[in-house]
This record gives sequence, C-alpha cells and structure tokens, in this order.
Amino acid sequence: MKPLLLYIKDKNALENWVSTCSGECLTLNNLDEIVDFPAQDQLIFIQIDDTAPTDEIIRLAKQGYGVVALSNTPNDAEGIKLFQNGIRGYANTFAAKQRIEQIVATVKADSVWLGPSIMQAICQSLMVNQEPKDEWKDPLTEREIETTELVLQSKSNREIAEQLGITERTVKAHLRNVFEKLEVTDRLSLVLKIKNWP
Repeated sequence: MKPLLLYIKDKNALENWVSTCSGECLTLNNLDEIVDFPAQDQLIFIQIDDTAPTDEIIRLAKQGYGVVALSNTPNDAEGIKLFQNGIRGYANTFAAKQRIEQIVATVKADSVWLGPSIMQAICQSLMVNQEPKDEWKDPLTEREIETTELVLQSKSNREIAEQLGITERTVKAHLRNVFEKLEVTDRLSLVLKIKNWP
C-alpha cells in the first residue's frame, strides 16, 4: 500500500494523525500537491475547510482517490452527501488515537468508515418502503437472523444487546458470522446486499 496522504490544517489534529500513522503517512501542505500522486490505490485524509470544501473532496473521490473526509463538526447530512459521491470515510478531525487506528485499518481493508449515526441514517433511508426477500436468512442461525433484523431496523450494537439480552461482544460475534456467511464486510454492505437480494 502506498503511504497515506494527510491534508489536515489544524496543527494539533495533524500531530495526532501523524503520530498514530507511525511513519506510513505523508503530509501535504497544499491540496494541489495531490497531482504528484496517482489516484489508484491512494488514500488521502482531508480536513474539510475553506481550502478543501466538500465539492473539492467529491471531485477527488470521483477521480479515483480513496478519500476520507475529516470534519471538525461531523453531521449526518454532510456525511451522507459525501458517501453518495464516492468517499471512503467520514470522521471527526479530532478523533482519538484508537479511533484513528480503526479508521485507517478499515479504509485500508477496502471498507467504508462512517460514524454510527450516519450509518444508521443511511440504513434507514435504504430500508424505507423496502421489504427484503427472505432467502438471505437461509445460511444463518436463528440468533444471527434476529441480530440481522435489528441491524435492518438501524439498531446499534448496544440496543441489539439490550433487546436480545446478550452482551455487545456476543452481538459483534453474531455479526462477524453473518458478514462471513453473506460475504459482506460491514453493516452497510449487509443492508445493501439484503435490500438487493436476487
């Protein structure tokens, strides 16, 4: 994998991201420097600001860059708009180091990173007036089906755990099994697959 590119103007946030990426990232001082890097297999983390508005971020995503947009004040509407236009992730600029590690690992594994509230909003919008067919249930256990049906209702892991009377750890284990059996990588791809089940 090529080095991660960082375009983060806030010095404290940049320092946090650089220290977490531990030598596998390059800092861009100007977004125009992106032309020095071919789009293919290139991940760039961009802080949304006046020098990098959402339209510019969308343009880069459409050129083929793997873009993760960083917002000082993330909100569902902005995240959904960016996701609909091809970004690979949307996160808080000032995320904690552990969260940064999760974000980087997720997008490097060709998955999409979105915060829980945006994920739930997207799932809800996908499932409105859409009754999925039941064939997706065939390879799953009864508990895995119950867990998946609650995911389809946009429930968080905590809510699923409370409703089923199990731990969040068990919910995660059920979801790992579901992802493997249905050949998806995350909650969003699970919802998309079930919605579009042949």
